[in-house]
Amino acid sequence: MPDGYSSVTRPEVPAKSATRLGSNISNLLLVLLLSVLAVFFSLANRQQVELHFLSFDSSPMPLYVPVFVAFAIGFLGGVIALSFSRHKHKREIARLRRENACLQQELDNLRTMPLQDDL
Repeated sequence: MPDGYSSVTRPEVPAKSATRLGSNISNLLLVLLLSVLAVFFSLANRQQVELHFLSFDSSPMPLYVPVFVAFAIGFLGGVIALSFSRHKHKREIARLRRENACLQQELDNLRTMPLQDDL
């Protein structure tokens, strides 16, 4: 580098493997906990119910079935809604990365440009 310029060092990015492993374990524990709670809920709510909605009449079924179906429909609706948001954010990240690369190139060009004295 020419005199008068300091070298810019970028901070080291920590490895993601340790945090990813911890995240996977916590996700597994959460799924396990929710599964156990779902089993307890289904065992406690085995009484038969009939659903009547508009012109739909169901045959008798355990109470936990419509509850789980409603939960699944809500979960899928949330996943679909979040996928649109995620797609929008991924596009924004790609745009910002392109802009960052362009600005980094401009900065590198300015750093290598010779200084001119107009005294």
